[in-house]
Amino acid sequence: MSTDNALTPEQRSKFRRILASALVGNMLEFYDLFVYGFLAIVIAKAFFPTGDAYTSMLAAAATFGVSYFIRPLGAMVIGAYSDKHGRKAGMMLTIWLMGAGTLVIACAPTYATFGVIGTLILVLGKVLQGFSAGGEFGSTVSFVTEHAPARMKGYFASYQVVGIGLATGLASIVGLGTNKLMTPDTLLSWGWRVPFLIGLAIVPFGYWVRRRVDETPEFKASSHERNPIRNTLATAKTRIAAAIGLYSLAASTNYLLGVFIPLYAQKTLGMSAEDSMWGAIGYSVAQIVLPPVFGALSDRVGRLPLITTGTLLTVILTIPAFHLMVASPTVGTYVSCVTALTACVMVFQGAMPAFIAELFPHETRTTSIAIVHNMTFAVFGGLSLMICTWIANATGSKFVPAYYVMVTAVLALVCILYFRKRASPVAASASVLTNA
Repeated sequence: MSTDNALTPEQRSKFRRILASALVGNMLEFYDLFVYGFLAIVIAKAFFPTGDAYTSMLAAAATFGVSYFIRPLGAMVIGAYSDKHGRKAGMMLTIWLMGAGTLVIACAPTYATFGVIGTLILVLGKVLQGFSAGGEFGSTVSFVTEHAPARMKGYFASYQVVGIGLATGLASIVGLGTNKLMTPDTLLSWGWRVPFLIGLAIVPFGYWVRRRVDETPEFKASSHERNPIRNTLATAKTRIAAAIGLYSLAASTNYLLGVFIPLYAQKTLGMSAEDSMWGAIGYSVAQIVLPPVFGALSDRVGRLPLITTGTLLTVILTIPAFHLMVASPTVGTYVSCVTALTACVMVFQGAMPAFIAELFPHETRTTSIAIVHNMTFAVFGGLSLMICTWIANATGSKFVPAYYVMVTAVLALVCILYFRKRASPVAASASVLTNA
């Protein structure tokens, strides 16, 4: 559902630049994360050679989660920097920090070459990525929503979700290509570095695109909070807590459907590495196509109705979809189930960025969004790989990812009730309840 025809040609050109500048950082952030997840089995062998495949895999998954513990710190530091110095300034900082983290990982010596020092260098790269990613989403969502016309904020903000889909698609294609073109020995020796080096190519392009856009009119015209972190924590604790609970479903589904699902297909459904990538590709296609549709619809019918509908659809269909995949572990069934679940998720994901942005006033918006996004993804996203690997191994259950999603869906429904019962809008901000 495009709303481009409501804009003049000059406005469309301007907004394409704005969206591209925001998408490129989101794409790099999630591309690196998804590539790490797709290559987790290889990375486990290269950096965590414990002699036991399960222990090595768990260590690799834990390293994936380590970067998430630093993300809340990046959220506060870079979010506050963006609230004080501008959304564009924050975006310029994060693109280079993300590139530095990717470069460190791509060049990290393996355990066989440099022992535990090589493993620590890999962890350092993940920490750098986590710190920079901590400030990326808050800066870009604030940037896009503050530039967008008043009646099109849901539509434009939804493109942040499209960036995740583009990243998944690129990572899936690269993962599929490396598995097809390289032998397992080549992939273990040096081939795993290639996807990260491909990601580095995004950095100079991202810098060039972000240099060409202007700061948001709202930031230029407004006063700026001297201590955004203190103000946010003093005035918005309840809203932040409820937003984290609501957003938990986005975090769990992003990483279980986008990152964990290829590992699940290989380990549980018995598929090859190449076939497992098709599920991630189906996920990425739905995430590229659908968010703008539902983002635009949220501008017309409200954010909460779509968020509620998407959550209920996910609750109803997740466990049946996993039962179907286990009962019929073919590539067609696998891809269809993952794509259908992703479509349900996109109903609420398309409305979510604008919903979160509208919860907070301009003066602390980037800090608040960054805290919500990164606390949620640290707890419910970054740890998902390790938690699901551990529980699945301990219980032997083939439905652990589905149960994990259901836990976050129930939490999201509780928080939806909280937002529906709110009595008054947020002062100094276009209230999230205005459209609900």
